[in-house]
Formats: sequence, structure tokens, C-alpha cells
Amino acid sequence: MLPHVTDSSDVRLGRRLDTRSIKVGESHLAVAKHALIVFAVLAALLAPSAAAPANAVVVKANLTGKYLRTTSKGSGTATITFTGGKVCWKFTYRGLDKPGDSGIHIAPPPAPGKHKTSVFPFTATTSMAPGCVAANHWGPSSAGWAQKIAANPSRFYVIIGTAKYPQGAIGGPLRRA
Repeated sequence: MLPHVTDSSDVRLGRRLDTRSIKVGESHLAVAKHALIVFAVLAALLAPSAAAPANAVVVKANLTGKYLRTTSKGSGTATITFTGGKVCWKFTYRGLDKPGDSGIHIAPPPAPGKHKTSVFPFTATTSMAPGCVAANHWGPSSAGWAQKIAANPSRFYVIIGTAKYPQGAIGGPLRRA
């Protein structure tokens, strides 16, 4: 067997190159590169996507105390995704005391301190953790409300109530994302 070249000094000293080991090394490197590419493509295809499915309707709202005519200095966002028989939401907010109820209401908001009944409530205690429920989770009519909201989001608004503002600390009109 021919000696294996370990560095460029072997070539300068006139040692013969073992081209078989170079070719084998190159082929191992090529296989490793291809395997890495295949793995990366499969990982991208199989990983859960943050994007909504093609049949989903995504609506958003920027939430402020001003929209509800409160003195709350809080702010936030709401992203709601309607997919088939499921409704999912994600809230972000800051500057609120302890968050309470949240939900979707028919626009416009009532006078300060007044509260309209939610046509689609989210959870008893709002958090920044994403949530999902079946569209009919709140009863037979909630699926119908989910369809109406998805079809015409500008006719609705979202609120987050708090201990200090149980009727709604921040809110905002829905719009298509």
C-alpha cells in the first residue's frame, strides 16, 4: 500500500500520494454533504410550521386602553386563527395588572365601564400562552359566531379584562392579517 499524505510536506519531499485514500476521503465527504442536505430538507418539510394552513383565516388586533376609552396604559396584540372547526389565539400584552377574561365582541365598544357579552370568549384567565378550542366549544351558536367573525372581522373587536378593569382594560378592532 502507498503511504498516506498527511500534509503538504509529504508532497514537497517527493513522497508519492495515495490517490486511493484521497478518493475514498473525498467520497466520504461527498456522502456526508449530501446526507446533511437531505436531512436539512426533510427537517424543514417535517417541522411544524408557524404559518397558518392554507384554508385558515387569520385576524389580528392592536389592543389599547384608548380603544375602550379606559385609562389603562396597557397595550398588546391579539392574533386569532380560524381553521375548519377550530379557533386558536395568541395574545401579547404589557402594562396590565392581573389579566382576566378575554373575548370577541360585536363592534363598536359600549360606553366606558359598560360591557357587552362576548360572542366568542377565549378563556376564563387570559395569558400569553397560545390556546385553541373547537369552534363550537361554547355551544351550538359559537361555531356560527366563529364563521361570522372570520367572514367579516372588521365588525368585531377583542378585549382583555383585568382585575382593575374587569369590563376590558385594552381592546382593539379586528382586521384580516
